[in-house]
Amino acid sequence: MNSKLRILIILLLIFIVVGSAVAYFLWNKPQRNVENEKGIEVTAAQLVKEYQANEADANKKYLDKAIQVTGTITEIKSNQEGNSTVMLASDDAFTGVLCTLKHKTTDANSGAAIVIKGICSGMLTDVRLREAVIVK
Repeated sequence: MNSKLRILIILLLIFIVVGSAVAYFLWNKPQRNVENEKGIEVTAAQLVKEYQANEADANKKYLDKAIQVTGTITEIKSNQEGNSTVMLASDDAFTGVLCTLKHKTTDANSGAAIVIKGICSGMLTDVRLREAVIVK
């Protein structure tokens, strides 16, 4: 067998083994459990205000971190995946904190005060929390 072909086959096998190992470890990477993390405590109004004032600074402070938000529920819905979403009011009538809950909920009512802990995903129209759980 030609030595160049042998080297090419060895490199190809190494690439396949390394690629498979990386894929396996990424596929089996453990999920974050926000319930066990200490959240940064903030009100919904304060969180929205910080994002509106300076989104880059707010992202440095909150993005991909567990935060515990206190606020008043304005709306409860289900998204296209069937997860419950809870909208928390802020001082701005057009913006709030949209929390996608980890588990479906039936114990939350519109107008009630609530504390929700989740992972901040940044701001689109609303500040977004994912994998959220109701604290109280």
